[in-house]
Amino acid sequence: MERSTAVVGGTIGLLVVGALVVWSGVWLQFVDPGSYERTTVTVVDEGGTELGAVDARIADTWQQRLVGLSRTDSLAVDEGMLFVHDRQDQHGYVMRRMSFPLDIVFVAENGTITRIHHAPTPADGASESDLREYSGEGKYVLEVNRGWTNATGVSVGDRLLISGETSDDAVSDEAAGDQQATASTPECPAGPTGTPSPDNATVTALDDDCAPLGTVSVAIADNSSERITGLSDTESLAVDEGMLFVFPEIGEHAFVMREMSFPLDIVYVAANGTVTRIHHAPVPEGEYERRYPGEGKYVLEVNRGWTNETGVSVGDRLRLPNVTAAS
Repeated sequence: MERSTAVVGGTIGLLVVGALVVWSGVWLQFVDPGSYERTTVTVVDEGGTELGAVDARIADTWQQRLVGLSRTDSLAVDEGMLFVHDRQDQHGYVMRRMSFPLDIVFVAENGTITRIHHAPTPADGASESDLREYSGEGKYVLEVNRGWTNATGVSVGDRLLISGETSDDAVSDEAAGDQQATASTPECPAGPTGTPSPDNATVTALDDDCAPLGTVSVAIADNSSERITGLSDTESLAVDEGMLFVFPEIGEHAFVMREMSFPLDIVYVAANGTVTRIHHAPVPEGEYERRYPGEGKYVLEVNRGWTNETGVSVGDRLRLPNVTAAS
């Protein structure tokens, strides 16, 4: 196993070599990563319930972080790589020489997941300039098979338990504030746009470069009665359908899968259209109703897996219909 993204940014010692690699991936073949130690990485939700675990190789030298998984043909379902940086900072990863897609999970020093990217394999013949950079803040980055976070329900705000590195202590208010600070003001038209209260409303997701990732037609739930009912009386959604919940103002909200017969992606969105949190919610078993909390003025519900398939992640932006909550 040895194949993953190459780190664009990080420690000072990596900057010079990283600059050469940006010019040409050929330099990668001359780097010797040495041997890897291994650890088990476990992800738990806010209540401490285990969501999933992977056997991960540890990339804690600049050579190992640079090579990453770029020499690996595939990962088993429960395998991954844990990148350990010297300190918490902004980092950028690219899918250089990757032959399979990944979930790229950025993790704060205290183990809190701050951002998740669903990265496809680069197009055949992609040049260095064609490689998209997947950025985020953290001390750790976990790379696993694309779809693993969706299948396990792992989302931003959950925590990684790494032996000798992190603990299962609850996330502090300060860390949560730092996490919310990563949602930046959009640099392209996002948030509510267009004619007020359109008849055929759509939501379009945009990446960091303002490129469309996916579009869904949405039903609007803009009053308390409609927000309570939600999709509970809907048997299924088409691939390009969803529901947009509109609240009078931004705030903390929590959704449950009450009387739902199909799974959902629950996407919290700030007033400016920035995605602040994503949950991958299964159909509930029994009477227990797990709460899916988040902060925003809007919540988009779509078929579970839509955000994974389109690559939508926290920090991306949504172009929303111009709708005002009635109550």
